[in-house]
Amino acid sequence: MEAPIRTEDDAIRFMKTVKFALRYNSTPDLPLPSMYAAAGDQRRAIELTNMLLGRDEVVETNVVADRLVLVHCSLVPALYALRVRFRSSRLSDHAWQALKLIHDDGAASAGDVRRYLGVDGMKRPDAADLALAELQRDLLVDRGPASVPKNGIPYLSKEGYPYRIFEKAHPDLVKAASKLKPVDALESIAATLSSVPRKKLVSMFKLCLSAEERKACVET
Repeated sequence: MEAPIRTEDDAIRFMKTVKFALRYNSTPDLPLPSMYAAAGDQRRAIELTNMLLGRDEVVETNVVADRLVLVHCSLVPALYALRVRFRSSRLSDHAWQALKLIHDDGAASAGDVRRYLGVDGMKRPDAADLALAELQRDLLVDRGPASVPKNGIPYLSKEGYPYRIFEKAHPDLVKAASKLKPVDALESIAATLSSVPRKKLVSMFKLCLSAEERKACVET
């Protein structure tokens, strides 16, 4: 077993190596490392994750396997180039409202969106959770870093995690994505995850691939 990552430099090297890592706990059916396991400590993992987000070393997304995954900045253009082809032509009403709030204010926490939609205090996942997940799946927004409280639950930031308009938060990555052909973007991801069986790879990235691409990827 490798030594836990403890410092910022450790975390940066880790993400440069693995490229994709689960933000929280790993699962038996998903062949990706996790920040919790790599750090060996929940608080340290959250602190290092916030550092990585703050330094634009990684982007958080729920596009991969419907889990919150950290993607190294070098692979974000490829993921973006593949996913935006399938952005929904019709967002839900709550997603549109949340997107407008985030756009107009520059950033908004889930709590801000909850209050804006008038669903504060309702059973979770509520309309705000669903709207933000919808926007994040289309890479219209992403979630940035937040402070980690010194005491108590480390992932409950006082001010909340800021959701930002993706294109405004990562203009260089969006520009790089515009220069990529889908076939090259897919190949770069497949090469990075070469140890993952092709059927599993297709399953993990199903939101980013057409039916023809999924078939070709499995048959490769």
